[in-house]
Amino acid sequence: MREHQWFLTAQQRCDLDLLLSGAFEPLTGFLTSSDYHSAVERMTLADGQLWPLPIVLDVPQSFAEEVQTGDEVILAREDRTPLAVLSVDEVYPASVEKEAELVYGTTDPHHAGVAALYKRNPWLIGGPVRVLDAERLDLARRVDFLPLYRTPGELKARFKRLGQPVVAFHTRNAMHGGHFTLTKKAQEQIGGHLLLHPTTGPTKPGDLSPAVRLKAIWALTQSYPPNRDGSPSVTLATLPLAMRMAGPREALWHALVRQNFGVDYFIVGRAPADPGGNPARKDGYWYPPFEAQELMDKMQDQMSIRALTFPEYAWDPGTKMYTAATAQNTSKLMGLSGTRVRQMLKNGEELPEWYAPAPVRRVLHDAYTVTARGAVVFLTGLPASGKSTLANALYHVLTLRDQRSVTLLDGDVIRRHLSRGLGFSREDRIENIERVGFVSNLIVRHGGLVVVAMVAPLDEGRRRFREMVEPWGDFAEVYVATPLGECERRDPKGLYRQAREGRLAEMTGIQSPYEVPEAPDLTIISGEHPFQEDLDRLVRFLEERQVISELEPGMIAAVTE
Repeated sequence: MREHQWFLTAQQRCDLDLLLSGAFEPLTGFLTSSDYHSAVERMTLADGQLWPLPIVLDVPQSFAEEVQTGDEVILAREDRTPLAVLSVDEVYPASVEKEAELVYGTTDPHHAGVAALYKRNPWLIGGPVRVLDAERLDLARRVDFLPLYRTPGELKARFKRLGQPVVAFHTRNAMHGGHFTLTKKAQEQIGGHLLLHPTTGPTKPGDLSPAVRLKAIWALTQSYPPNRDGSPSVTLATLPLAMRMAGPREALWHALVRQNFGVDYFIVGRAPADPGGNPARKDGYWYPPFEAQELMDKMQDQMSIRALTFPEYAWDPGTKMYTAATAQNTSKLMGLSGTRVRQMLKNGEELPEWYAPAPVRRVLHDAYTVTARGAVVFLTGLPASGKSTLANALYHVLTLRDQRSVTLLDGDVIRRHLSRGLGFSREDRIENIERVGFVSNLIVRHGGLVVVAMVAPLDEGRRRFREMVEPWGDFAEVYVATPLGECERRDPKGLYRQAREGRLAEMTGIQSPYEVPEAPDLTIISGEHPFQEDLDRLVRFLEERQVISELEPGMIAAVTE
């Protein structure tokens, strides 16, 4: 048996987590060829269980040629942290044209889902996946995905405590008044609890960022009335699901996923998971608007979750209410497409009051307005000190808390892309950090926030970085001062072990020195306190330095729940 390492793409990272958490049951891994072809052709796995979309690990041909049945593939984040192991059952070619025709109903690359499919790697690796380290995976979930992500086990336990039927609403967009009306009617229909379950995984190009969508949806939750006993009638939880934009099939898939979260009912509205932009149709749709509802009804006996179907809701200026669109009243109703909303925001136009409550409109407008000074938060420390973990978590906090754009620059990812070819001599180490400083300078000049996680062992390199940024924005150096012994004990990538065994040269902390910052703005020793305390301390420090503004109390509770 041979061992290989694969760096997960954004979609694969989402898929892996949902496989490991049970959100993709009955799947236990990435599909083999028999399940892949069955899902594409019949919307079932090879054993007949309902599953409408293929979940696959795609790799380039060069990688596929190295892997054989019986091998193991370490599935790692871009920063090389290993998360899980795939036991290889099969390596096989994808049937891209057939997948496009049967899953998406078209081979037209104007379809966003088809365009993404054509860019996918041509070979697939199938087999079960298992967790390498449960504690590490749990921490990775908290730093890789936006706050409020809850696993199926966590939400099932919550719903059991509530003791009410639950209806779920999926969205990849910021919710507006029509969504609010629809979800309230669904909640009234079942006499129970509402789960707002937006996806925060990759979607189609042009969609609002996940953080903006989440902030807007959180703002909308304040409009839902509480239960009679004063308890919340709504749960907001995020789901790192990568959209395929596969229309009716995807709506069915979304329902099956929510079934695994213990949800009783699933809302199916008009044209779910339709990417729009069809040049052959005036309305831009790729699928009949209510085909998903028909498919759900057809497959209902194969699911325990029940579909709740609804028409489109639009604004009636006469009654000043959102109402169901019918053939008789459509001409007098008003609505805004997602494309039109984004266009208005980019142009600085005010969204109409009827579109959504004022807090939601404010979030959307703020997302397109840059008024603040840029800043860099620079985390430095030994390899495995915990700086990347803190940086990832801080990145997600900032995307929710700040209207400025936020960029994460991780040292390992930088080495693979921006600084490919550089070695670890003193000159190359300084060149590496100057390249990152150049990129950060450009971002800060335009009012952006940058979170950097780098070993950056040389004081001269860190000084040059600061000099490149400070004329244009704020700079905060955070020294993650975890002792060498603790870093060696963690060693998630095996680098210290390789250095001690003589298989890795110029390892910082072993063969190469780390020059400790003389006067960092903040020092954190990872592992001395729970991770959340370290993150809270970092955020409070940035507030005190006025790098970021203080968070609204209600949002603090939502983010840290």
